[in-house]
Amino acid sequence: MTGGAVHSPLRDAPDGRLPLPDADVVLGNGLRVVVCSAPVVPLVEIRLTVPYAATEPGEVARCQLLAAVLLRGTAHRDADGYDAALAAHGATLNAAADADKLTVAGHTMADTLPAVLALLAETVRAPRLTRDVVLPEREALARRVRLATHQPAALAQHALLRRRYGEEAAARRQPAPEQAAACTPDDLAELHARHLGARGAVLVLVGDLRPEEAVAAVTDTFGAWEAGPTAGAPEVPSWFPGGPLREVERPGAVQSVIRLAAPALPRTDPGYPALHLAQLVFGGSFASRLVTRLREEKGYAYQLGSGVESVPGASTLMVEADTAAEHTVPALAVIKTELERMAAEPPSVREVDAARSYAAGSTATAMSSPGALASGLANLLHAGVGSDWLHNWGPLLAGVPHDAVVEAAHRFFRPARITGVVVADEAAVAPLRLDDTGELAF
Repeated sequence: MTGGAVHSPLRDAPDGRLPLPDADVVLGNGLRVVVCSAPVVPLVEIRLTVPYAATEPGEVARCQLLAAVLLRGTAHRDADGYDAALAAHGATLNAAADADKLTVAGHTMADTLPAVLALLAETVRAPRLTRDVVLPEREALARRVRLATHQPAALAQHALLRRRYGEEAAARRQPAPEQAAACTPDDLAELHARHLGARGAVLVLVGDLRPEEAVAAVTDTFGAWEAGPTAGAPEVPSWFPGGPLREVERPGAVQSVIRLAAPALPRTDPGYPALHLAQLVFGGSFASRLVTRLREEKGYAYQLGSGVESVPGASTLMVEADTAAEHTVPALAVIKTELERMAAEPPSVREVDAARSYAAGSTATAMSSPGALASGLANLLHAGVGSDWLHNWGPLLAGVPHDAVVEAAHRFFRPARITGVVVADEAAVAPLRLDDTGELAF
């Protein structure tokens, strides 16, 4: 076992910091274990994250199918037996996968943690990949993917991926129903051997536990998990140029879905806190400029905001708005005006201080339950920051000078850096159409 030592938790600190994890260690097989004692209720939250790099179209669909069958039994027990074993320990587990990682999330009674960890280790090492398990889940996944492709938000998400990274990269990051339907048990067995190894995986435990005993239980149950082949480095999304928006036609739609994006700083960059404060001033809080203007004053949008979407090594500044079809053009005009105003009238000291207070307070509130803390830690560790990031977030924000936020506002909020998509009826965006290519002026 290597890595950090077991720490004493910092609780009720005078500066309001979130606690440091009690343990952050790496087992000999490469599994990282992060443990945080939070004895609120006699439960332990479990988050296992296994990162991977999808290298070809269809791989994400296969990973999603692997997640769907992962908890449907093991080589040693069928689905009913596995469910009964979890139920006997008062535990629940759920698995999911996206373009970057496979995640197992759940909880168990505190006194049954070792037994549930053993069940989890059993299924990640030897899932039941037989035809009777795979085929029904394969058809169900194909149906879900097919239905999702007709949803406005999914249409926008897929089109924005293509706009940002091109057809080839987007195809690697989004599943297609025919890819899911064509997957075989042999495909899953090969994928399991290639992706589901301990090396690079992270297990987060938060709840009513003794850190030393929890680490020992993980070592006993996961120590034999094969490291797996050396994983390829996750693909770091490239910076993409700004430019005209892309129209995605949805005939007869009474609502338009606006999704805008620009390259941003990864969470590991020293400039990230300043960027975060700038985006809170722009559109990331209820009192932000965009929300005040677009919803409160104009009434153009009923769902909107900005945020920073992070993956390992990269981040994207996102602006989202859903508006009635007749308000599409004026809503985009307001968004552009507010982007320009971030440079013309940069965030004031008062706005930055309000954003600073909101950021620290909202993080503490969001992380107040063991489940939220477990998910937050797992997501942050996947993005590449240290396990002490939440603990240091408040002081980091407090140390950001006003000038750094102004600089971030100038650098990242220029309309020329923005690209995006609008899912709408053709008539809703007709005044913005540049030519027959489907591009829209912004």
